[in-house]
Amino acid sequence: MISKKIRTILTVLCVCLMQVGIVKAQDKKIEKANETYDKFAFVEAAKLYKNLADKGSTSLEVYTKLGNCYYFNGQYPEAAEAYSKVFNSGQSVDSEFYFRYAQALNNAKKYNEANAVIKKYYAVSSKKDLSENWKEQKLMADIQKESGRYSFKPVSINTPVSEFGTAFDGKDKVIFASAKDTGVVIKRKHSWNEKSFMKLYSANITADGGLEDAVLIKGDVNTKYHQSSAAVTKDGKYMYFTRNNIIDGKLGSDKNGTNFLKIYVAENVKGEWKNVKELPYPINSDGFSSAHPAISPDESQLYFVSDRNNSFGNSDLYVVSLKKGNLVSNDVTKLSDEVNTPGRETYPYMDNNGILYFASDGHPGLGGLDVFAAMKDSEGKYHVVNVGDGVNTVSDDFAYVVNSESKKGYFSSNRSGNDDIYSFTENSPVIFDFDFRSIVFGTISENGKPLSDFNVQLFNSNNENIGTAKTDASGNYKIAVNPYIDYSVLYTKTSYADKTVNTGLLKPLEKKEISFEIVKEVEVVVEGEKVKIQDGDDLTGKLKLNPIYFDLNGYNIRQSSKKELDKVVSLLKDRPNLSVKVNSFTDSKGRDEFNMKLSENRAKSTVDYIVNAGIAQERVSGEGFGETQLLNHCSNGVKCSEKEHELNRRSEFIVNFK
Repeated sequence: MISKKIRTILTVLCVCLMQVGIVKAQDKKIEKANETYDKFAFVEAAKLYKNLADKGSTSLEVYTKLGNCYYFNGQYPEAAEAYSKVFNSGQSVDSEFYFRYAQALNNAKKYNEANAVIKKYYAVSSKKDLSENWKEQKLMADIQKESGRYSFKPVSINTPVSEFGTAFDGKDKVIFASAKDTGVVIKRKHSWNEKSFMKLYSANITADGGLEDAVLIKGDVNTKYHQSSAAVTKDGKYMYFTRNNIIDGKLGSDKNGTNFLKIYVAENVKGEWKNVKELPYPINSDGFSSAHPAISPDESQLYFVSDRNNSFGNSDLYVVSLKKGNLVSNDVTKLSDEVNTPGRETYPYMDNNGILYFASDGHPGLGGLDVFAAMKDSEGKYHVVNVGDGVNTVSDDFAYVVNSESKKGYFSSNRSGNDDIYSFTENSPVIFDFDFRSIVFGTISENGKPLSDFNVQLFNSNNENIGTAKTDASGNYKIAVNPYIDYSVLYTKTSYADKTVNTGLLKPLEKKEISFEIVKEVEVVVEGEKVKIQDGDDLTGKLKLNPIYFDLNGYNIRQSSKKELDKVVSLLKDRPNLSVKVNSFTDSKGRDEFNMKLSENRAKSTVDYIVNAGIAQERVSGEGFGETQLLNHCSNGVKCSEKEHELNRRSEFIVNFK
């Protein structure tokens, strides 16, 4: 018979063995959940972790990863509940956890709770405390400041499946991604393990900003796998785009089965996208994803998003230099912490003014991915603002693009249940807390003395006057211009010659001096000396023009003579009150009637050249005189040298002031 003491020992031993078995079983379940989690199968992993939690698990790993599974699938209230178990445990966790928990609370509209958690994040991460921006009152005030700036229009190219990510292709087309060939409905996955195979389409932009006539783009870009988010150079020659990592025609995956995204470039060959090439390391790699390319206005830089040095879909914005053509440098740089957060920054786009737009769930917003705008100040620090409601909602809003001239653009959102494209018109610009425009300044003087009240007018490429200024008593002026636009600046004052100067492409906050000595309308500087012009003067002598030569017995202007005619054009452009009559003469060689017709055609060719160079038709006239006004004795039948005949082959440019 077993003694009571032995029975007690056996009972304790059995209990211990059962507990060991339970622990081992639980460990196996955690191991299985972790394997599923590591494969980005967050829906299935969430079920496994939830089962463990329901059965009494108090493991911080279980609750942290359960929260992550909900978080990565956009189930923010559930994520916040799971994260709260970790937060309230009092145990130490990585600073990134606090940021993610704050995001989940913010997306669940628990703004003040989010503010308390984000304050903890800044405390443990030793980063500058920006928690004030997460407070509900401040957050809503900042968003309201930017709101109401848009009007919206439906886009007819959307289908019951997914469309997103528009890119401008010239002024009248866009390129976008669609799943219409595969029938895939996408709800933002926030995962780089992209399983939804899309293709790139082209659509026409309508007069009111709509999109129509969607067709697959031609060429070798589309494969049976995934293509999306393009960026086309201004000349339409090259297109950067996102595609699955393809090795020998098959999807390339790492040991966990993850297929990464890469950026490729294609060349437009007679309307088809050919010669597809993968961008080199360090832009792309087989160990991380890079995607969503965007080109700077001067096409000197390529912005993109990458999950390198991140985990589970967290991504940052990077930039790399572009060389002439489609060559990419290796100076990949991560954007600063004013833009990048421990959350997800994605879908960059830079407009013609140099404003960087991007989507993020790491900056305080309305929920999910919001669209933000960023611009550097004079110290090189980015200022980031939420573009406001209408574009942004509690859903994922992303892939924002806008034409800075027409103010029309597009963004993508899953607010209707799956990804769709939306059209908008920007009725007023985004508001930053500083003026990022470029500055053109200078001094206008005459004979070293400053001139006041000189008019300075700014014209865009459509010859629209979009800004004016005047010189002060010291001859100084200053005018602000939008960056990356080549404006023409017209300087005018009564009795003075006009002057037009192009600004060139200026970067945001860049300053450019344009100063010069001006001359009177009746004066011109020739070889460093001022020469007066009067009614009836021949510019041939005043400007010291070389002879205007034509082909033998023809009336096509020779290349060598165009330089001389350009001097006449320049003088006329700067003096709008001046007109000119072109008189053309021939020598006596040939028949009289032939010479008359030849001189008339030469006068017409000269007039046409001047008019085509931008001078109004009513300011230029011409007449041919043949051999009727010879300057010497070399008339019909008189023997003369070639040099003597050449004296009679001439053009006159007789000026007249209004």
